[in-house]
Amino acid sequence: MTQNEIKHKDRQLELLMNLDRIRDTVDIGRTPHSMFSAIASLLKRFFSADASAIVLIHDETDDVEALSAISVPDDMALTLCKEAMRYDRPFALQSSVWAHSLAVRIAVDSIGIVVGGFFVARDGIPFSQDDAELLTVAESQIDSAVMQARTMWKLAERNRELEAIFQIDHIRDSSPDEQGLLNSFCAVILKHFDATFCVVFTERDDNQDIIVRGNIPPDSLPKRVLNRLRVKLTDVQSPQPIATPSELDQYTLIGAPLRVSGKSIGSIIVARTKAYSHGDSRLLYAMMSQIDSAMVKHRISRQLEQRNRELEAIYRIDHIRDQDSELEAMLHAVLDELCSAVFCEMGFIMLYNEQEESLELIASIPPDGHVNEDYSEKVKQFSMQALKTEDVIYDNAVEDIVRSIVAIPLILNTNIIGVFGAVNSTNEFGFSADNRRMLQAITSQVDTAVFERLERRRMRKVLSRSVDPKVLEALLQRADDSVLAGERVVLTVLFADLRGSTEWAERTEPDEFVETLNRFLEEMTNVIFRHGGTLDKFVGDEVIALFGSPVPMEDHAYHAAKAALEMQQIQQQLIVELAAEGKELPVMGVGISSGEVIAGEFGPAIRTDFTAMGRVMNLGSRLCSEASGSQVIISSVTHEMLNDRFNVNKLAPVQPKGIIQPVQIYELLGEK
Repeated sequence: MTQNEIKHKDRQLELLMNLDRIRDTVDIGRTPHSMFSAIASLLKRFFSADASAIVLIHDETDDVEALSAISVPDDMALTLCKEAMRYDRPFALQSSVWAHSLAVRIAVDSIGIVVGGFFVARDGIPFSQDDAELLTVAESQIDSAVMQARTMWKLAERNRELEAIFQIDHIRDSSPDEQGLLNSFCAVILKHFDATFCVVFTERDDNQDIIVRGNIPPDSLPKRVLNRLRVKLTDVQSPQPIATPSELDQYTLIGAPLRVSGKSIGSIIVARTKAYSHGDSRLLYAMMSQIDSAMVKHRISRQLEQRNRELEAIYRIDHIRDQDSELEAMLHAVLDELCSAVFCEMGFIMLYNEQEESLELIASIPPDGHVNEDYSEKVKQFSMQALKTEDVIYDNAVEDIVRSIVAIPLILNTNIIGVFGAVNSTNEFGFSADNRRMLQAITSQVDTAVFERLERRRMRKVLSRSVDPKVLEALLQRADDSVLAGERVVLTVLFADLRGSTEWAERTEPDEFVETLNRFLEEMTNVIFRHGGTLDKFVGDEVIALFGSPVPMEDHAYHAAKAALEMQQIQQQLIVELAAEGKELPVMGVGISSGEVIAGEFGPAIRTDFTAMGRVMNLGSRLCSEASGSQVIISSVTHEMLNDRFNVNKLAPVQPKGIIQPVQIYELLGEK
């Protein structure tokens, strides 16, 4: 063996020992990149090269697993190393910028595939055949280093994944809300990927998206860029590189979906300056599998909390409703509860005016004690829209003083009551689906209560002049449509009229006439109320009363008869008292009839009264006309209903005006 051959063998041995030393001294806990960097440096020094590089390519995905380049840019090194992968023995690069180069692939014989390539290059002395043989020897050792590197890499990747999963699990158990949860996830992602920034897009059932940016000022990502990034993620099914928008061309992007049971709940983009490896994709996949389940768990917990809050709110509203307070007091109490439940600056209730087809702001809880005009205009606008659509409407992007608003119509069966709503959520994203659901829950408890109190108000207005106050309060406890709604009912009607009142009015001074007549009407009304009757109306000096409606009365004919007799008695006493004062009061005739009528609230919206209509009413009026002074005339039906409990005097049948057949009548004398 010649001296040159011995020297060549010594160089081969030295190279093998150096490669073996590099392979054996690399810390298993560190990234294999350090080993490849050491190999690239050794090759450059050993071959007196100006540049060297080595690349490892994933055998399934063609992703770059490792790239180490010495004195050559990464992109050029990657291109030349991929060219080297075509050569099964040392060969000069075709696209090298250096005068001389040697390149060869890295092939793992045990699995029979090419996994990478490397090269050395220089401008000085050309590479010799000995250099080519030496490079072949290097490749024989580097392939085993690749297998070792992959084993180390897998262990390191698993450790990264386990560490990330542990951190995510800790975040999942400690974050109070979704925003905080995502912020913490971003911090973990930025750390593990050594990334510049990340963007998380979330999708929620209420179409409200949360965009969380990590480690980058919000204005650095304009909305148009965010929208383009979101579109790029639309069809992404697993972690993968994302085409970089021109505004972010200094970064490399990787994106991944957030999915649970095949349903998308969001997506994420991570940006950094260096390329992503297959291991990075695996890590992001592992992290996403934990993050998406953590988000779902958090949302389920939030939904349970929301349901509990709704139940608690319903309980408190139910308590407010059962306090039987007046309408305004109840509405203000409800609005206080609303502002606490949906976290808003102002709650409002508008009532519908059917006559004018308009809305009136009845109650509100404004931020400063009074309703701003801008608030009022927006509230009216949205309230009318809610009534037209008969559905919840909301807007979380309103301008000026009103930033967000939600309105829900108050409609009970077919009765339009008004609109219930809230203005300016304290949440920066406006009123969420949870807020709207809470509002609907409160409304479901309020609509009936508001309707009942409105009915009470209307009944009080209509009936306060017609029934005894105690009876009125009993009626108000019913507070539904049936009290004032038209219905066919069997009752007894009483008509009482002064005889000769026209002549009396002509011969009496006006002030004395008014005073005496009012005294007479008051006394008659008191008698009617004492016997449970309803004052229908006064027509001049005529008094009309109903027995049996709106308050049901089983023995209405009996109570009407008792009232009529007492009215005549009180009338006689009043005549005596007034005579002693030098005043006059004519005698009174009374007519009573019984039968079916239509009773209810009659009249236009501006003025209504509770009254009854039908032949029985006409007959009662006619019988009153037939009665002489101090006489009570009853119809045959009334006589039958009295069931022989009163003394009567049967009179000759009469032919009242407007009634075809003669009518048998009786004079009521007194109770037996």
